[in-house]
Amino acid sequence: MNLGGKVGGRGFCARLALFALGSVALATPAEAGQKASKPAAQFTLPELRGVGTTQLAELRGKVVLLDFWATWCEPCTKELPELEKLSREFAPLDVVVVGVSIDHERKNALDLAASLKLTFKLLHDPEGKVAEAYDPPKMPSSFVIDRDSVVRFVNEGFTGPADMAKLRRQLAQLTQQKPAAPTPAPQ
Repeated sequence: MNLGGKVGGRGFCARLALFALGSVALATPAEAGQKASKPAAQFTLPELRGVGTTQLAELRGKVVLLDFWATWCEPCTKELPELEKLSREFAPLDVVVVGVSIDHERKNALDLAASLKLTFKLLHDPEGKVAEAYDPPKMPSSFVIDRDSVVRFVNEGFTGPADMAKLRRQLAQLTQQKPAAPTPAPQ
């Protein structure tokens, strides 16, 4: 790579230092987004089907599988029917599957949900504010949240049965755990 100037000159050293700093900045991942073992970012989003809103805080005490998806994402369209099966399978164990569509057009997401006969909770994030807070590493991405509203697992992408088996193991593990006892109020 030509950084300009002659090797060994003061200008060259300054350009080399700037190049090195820039390279470090590019190579260092940003400390943004939702991480495992951290409290889940709280949010309120409108229901995709247009009836009210949902706050993540309302689901405290349940295990939540929070999945970000979009109609333009082919792996998402393959994952959604599998999430429907998971939702039905784990509902008796107090697991709530929540799909967050990041589509700008609600109609596109509604049409896909109808064609796939999805019945689990679907929310709409057309401005991407919640997606920005969670910063999904790929599409789709899911965040498995325990009964105390702590993210325990972050899952990137969807390739098929192995991913579903992993989600089942994660949900089964978290359904075995009891929520932490509430902190008593000061007297």
